[in-house]
Amino acid sequence: IKSKYLKKIIHIEPNVKNTRGYLNRQWGLEKWQKVVNELNQDYVFLQTSFGNQNILENVVNVPNINFRLACTLLMGVDLFVGLHGGMSHAAAALDKKGVIIFGGWCDPKNLGYKAHSNLYINDKMSPCGSKNNCDHCKKCMELITVNKVIKEIRRFA
Repeated sequence: IKSKYLKKIIHIEPNVKNTRGYLNRQWGLEKWQKVVNELNQDYVFLQTSFGNQNILENVVNVPNINFRLACTLLMGVDLFVGLHGGMSHAAAALDKKGVIIFGGWCDPKNLGYKAHSNLYINDKMSPCGSKNNCDHCKKCMELITVNKVIKEIRRFA
């Protein structure tokens, strides 16, 4: 039973794989940090990490944890916030609400979930699905503002 005085817990995943194609899904660590800085008085942010992934400030980090154990921790949070990928699918499988950044790389109609707020830029080039560094994907990610993500977190949490 949760007390009305306890903060809700948000699992945040700002990292993408550092391989071909995945970099088009990167929203930017500085934007993620702004989200945490703006909301950390109202929510507890939990970040799981493995290897040399970037760790945000003002989060509770559980280091060197594999995907399976990260999913176990995900079971206990109130909301998942991150990029489209394995953890967003795990959040849906665990019936967790989520705020998921898609950008313009892939369409949430195909890979998203109705229980999530799927942030997607639907322009004439979307979804592009490019495996190469893509100006379209970069532009789409720039169009998803920190304020929009914060608004969606407050709406869903």
